[in-house]
Amino acid sequence: MQFFCAFLVALSITAALIPLLARYAPAVGLTDRPGPRKVHTEPVPRVGGIAMAFGILAPACLLVSPTRAVWGLLGGTLILLVIGVWDDRRELGWRTKLVGQVAAVALCIVLGGVRIRTYVLEETLPLPEWLSLALTFFFLLGVTNAVNLSDGLDGLAGGMALLCFCAIALLAVAGGNHTLTALALIEAGALLGFLRFNTHPARVFMGDGGSQVLGFTIGVLAILATQSANAVGSAALPLLLVGMPIIDTAAVILHRARAGRSPFTSDRNHLHHRLLALGFTHGEAVALLYLSQLTLFLLAYFLRFASDLTIVAAFCGYAFTVLGAMHWADRSHWRAHAAPRARGGPHWLDVLRRYAPRASLWVMGACLLAYAASVIAVSGGIRPDVVILALLLLVPLVVAGFSARARPVGWLERAAAYVSVVLLVYLDEAAGHRTPLLAGSSWTLLGITGVAALVRLALSPARRFQLTSLDLLVVFIALVVPNLPEGAFRLPADLPAGIAKCVILLYVVEMLLSVEGRHRLPRACLFLVLVAVAARGLLAHVA
Repeated sequence: MQFFCAFLVALSITAALIPLLARYAPAVGLTDRPGPRKVHTEPVPRVGGIAMAFGILAPACLLVSPTRAVWGLLGGTLILLVIGVWDDRRELGWRTKLVGQVAAVALCIVLGGVRIRTYVLEETLPLPEWLSLALTFFFLLGVTNAVNLSDGLDGLAGGMALLCFCAIALLAVAGGNHTLTALALIEAGALLGFLRFNTHPARVFMGDGGSQVLGFTIGVLAILATQSANAVGSAALPLLLVGMPIIDTAAVILHRARAGRSPFTSDRNHLHHRLLALGFTHGEAVALLYLSQLTLFLLAYFLRFASDLTIVAAFCGYAFTVLGAMHWADRSHWRAHAAPRARGGPHWLDVLRRYAPRASLWVMGACLLAYAASVIAVSGGIRPDVVILALLLLVPLVVAGFSARARPVGWLERAAAYVSVVLLVYLDEAAGHRTPLLAGSSWTLLGITGVAALVRLALSPARRFQLTSLDLLVVFIALVVPNLPEGAFRLPADLPAGIAKCVILLYVVEMLLSVEGRHRLPRACLFLVLVAVAARGLLAHVA
């Protein structure tokens, strides 16, 4: 519960502060204007880093036990926040920024005692003091700049950082390190609060004040996760956890050196720029980089007990594969999307585009009702508190139905729909006497519902529901983390199925609610489900 509170407080503070700070950003000079290296065309407030810093510092000071490492982390965070916000306003030179970064890293090493002290071959061995200091210094400095340089597309740096913090939280849970778990979840909560405003097209940027803080905190927490007394992973794991920003930075520096230019100059040779040049859309480029980082995360999981040499070799092999594929695509002039086809395509395709979106809508509604009916039918004694919750969720639907039938679905009805989905999945997972036939039929209905949602998303001409990079990130985390083999993180056995069902149904409900904002089908489906749950519970208690 403490971890959940820390996550929720960080998310809430960040999400609440961003609209307020964005309103005053132009007045204080914190806006990012379009330029030759930028992909946006309108000025965007650069206040996400300030909001995230408050979202991180407040719960960290209130809910986390103060230790040397925590004080070193928070002190370095404040230094980088000040330098970053100053840079966002004045465009500081690289030397000034480097001085601030060196000060933050030195403070964390001296005050916090954060060190890379050991390495792993056949066994864990200590590093010489001078080498320990040098490795720690250059690793933290490098990761800080790598994440800063990767912040080039909407949602990119924040999304990859979120994957890093989730991986660190899992390592901390496995090692029983509660302080580190809380810090990683606080960072993840602040990022989620920011990413909803930063997905394409972004309404807010994190700026240097955010990207430098993220890189620094990722580096510090990764060291703490692998260097503590009860660590469960090899010392080189941070190389994989922060893999894509490191690969991107190394490739850019190498390209500039080969061209005879300073590594501190700016250009459009980052991986995200090259993906855009290959014809990928903004969302596709971000999704590909997320997937690459997720692959490294899985690689880190499977190699967590391997020697450092094995991990370094795996990282180098993956880096050569990624950069080799990019080089081949550049040299062969490969493009992600072919030229638009001439008009007058196949007749069946026109028919499909005309009728499939509406048909998929009815399929989603029918399968959702069928799934709900199967769950309610096998639910034995529905608890009284569940019945009360179902009746309370009916209130906004009844009020909306009597007040104005044609008005768009409001936020209160959406909240009722989301809670109803979680309630339905809870009843499904709590039912202990399902036959294999019923269990298989429920997954079949959910599969058909998900396919229908994908068909509508792909073919509907009016895409009122847009799948964002944040949504892809949530799906990645929700489906991959609970299904890691071996039960290394002691997650409940029924968690993977429950999360998968929630993810599918939440997106289906969101699509149903987004149909022209006025369709009666979403309200009707939700009303029938809640009435059935309440009636089933009341009849069971009366009997």
